Amino acid sequence: MMKKILWVLALIIGLVSLLIVSLSITGLSVEKTGDNKEITKIRIGNLPIVQGLPLYYAVEKGYFKEAGIDVEIVAFQSPNQIIDALMQGNLDFGSPSTALGIIGIANYKNPGKLKIYSVSGGDLDNPNEILFVSSESNITSIKELKGKKLGILGGSIQWRTIARYILAENGLEMDKDVIIVELAPGLQVEALASKQIDALLALEPIITIVKEKGIGKELIRAPVERTISNPFYGGAGAVSTEFAKENPKTTAKVIDIFNRAIKEINENPDNSRQYLKNYTSLNDDTISKVTLNIFKTCEDLTKNDINSIEKFYNIFTIYKVVDGNIDFNSSLICRVE
Repeated sequence: MMKKILWVLALIIGLVSLLIVSLSITGLSVEKTGDNKEITKIRIGNLPIVQGLPLYYAVEKGYFKEAGIDVEIVAFQSPNQIIDALMQGNLDFGSPSTALGIIGIANYKNPGKLKIYSVSGGDLDNPNEILFVSSESNITSIKELKGKKLGILGGSIQWRTIARYILAENGLEMDKDVIIVELAPGLQVEALASKQIDALLALEPIITIVKEKGIGKELIRAPVERTISNPFYGGAGAVSTEFAKENPKTTAKVIDIFNRAIKEINENPDNSRQYLKNYTSLNDDTISKVTLNIFKTCEDLTKNDINSIEKFYNIFTIYKVVDGNIDFNSSLICRVE
């Protein structure tokens, strides 16, 4: 009798084990084939500047968690590094702090690798950038930068080309008449204060910090908007095309989240400033004084916006960074079906 009971128990255990193995194999098969499975943990590259505000806002508001998406923010100090990481598959998205110009160059040389879901920048009333000189400087015009050192955001063919264009418009040759010093955002304020550089082409939050510390004065306000395009969109949100194709539902959710954040920031910019804390070098005293960027979703772009972006892209053709014209429209991803 005992042997019979043990035999029955062994049979039951065997059947249960077989069922567990069967379920495990089925589960692995679904995971492996990708049926109804998408990556929900994403990596977003970001520069610690104000243009990343839609990312900070969405994270702090809990919009990613609400959508079941786990976000890893990967901080960079150089715009080129974000594009390289996206191209190599080490990032899935770039926040709106990603350099629009470098995205265009990358897509020209590697067609269709990246898609743009938003842009960020400024205009003459709300400039994206300001050209500073030290507070004690006697320099009163760009032409007087001859023989001087100009600091720009480091690791960026975008800002090197912009600086080259602005200097040329004032009869100066980059690296001959004016020495370009490339600096990470965290080093720019000290470089101007210690006079390692004579002038600084700064973005927010560096603009506000320079003003608040009294270490610099404006030489030219909105130099890019004055010489290249107005409005000027220097930043953009981007996604790897490969990631978007393999994870359309996740991509659609992320773009919807950024669109929601941008809409709410534009509706209530003053309330949105608080989300710059802990993500930029701004503190409670300076956050209220920072100039927020213009943020636009793909669907909000006007004909004037696109014309301005095409004018900006044209400088890369002028200086032979690319050997043709960059097509902006083909890079847009407004919706994911």
